[in-house]
Amino acid sequence: MKLLKTGLSALLAINLAMLSGIIPASAAGVADRVSINDPYIRAVPPVVKTTAAFMQLQNTNAQEQFVVSAQSETAAVVELHMHVQDEGVMRMRQIPHIHLPPNQTVSLQPGGLHIMLFDLKQPLSPGDEVPLTLTFDDGSSKQVIAIVRRFEGMMRH
Repeated sequence: MKLLKTGLSALLAINLAMLSGIIPASAAGVADRVSINDPYIRAVPPVVKTTAAFMQLQNTNAQEQFVVSAQSETAAVVELHMHVQDEGVMRMRQIPHIHLPPNQTVSLQPGGLHIMLFDLKQPLSPGDEVPLTLTFDDGSSKQVIAIVRRFEGMMRH
C-alpha cells in the first residue's frame, strides 16, 4: 500500500510539474511525426456552401500512419475524400482514412485526395484563415491554419 501511495504521489508531482511548465510534456504521438505544408482552401462564391482543403502531409516516421478524420468550426460537416474514375466519369467518394506511408509525403490536391467542407457557416474570402484539426489513428491531433485561395480551373484535372 505504501508503494502504491508513493507511486501515485510521484505521478501527481510529475503531472503538476508538466502543467506548470517545469517538465516538458511528452510527445503527442503521430501528430508530432507528421509535417503539414501549404494548407489551403479553395475560395468559392458566397452562395456556394461546399469547398475543399488541400495540403501536403509528410510522415517523418518509419511506420505508416493514417489521418482518420478532420474537423473545422467553419463547416457543419468535414469529410476525407478522393476522386475515383467510375465508368469514364470522375466521381468524389468519402474515404475512412488517408494513408501516410513511412517517410513519404502525400499530397492532398485537386482531382485526388482532399478534405471536403460541407455546409459552410459563413462565406470564405481569399486570404481568410480557416482552422482545421486533423486526427490521426492513435487519437492525437494537429491543428493547421488553411488560407483561402482563389484558384481558377482547380477542378479541371
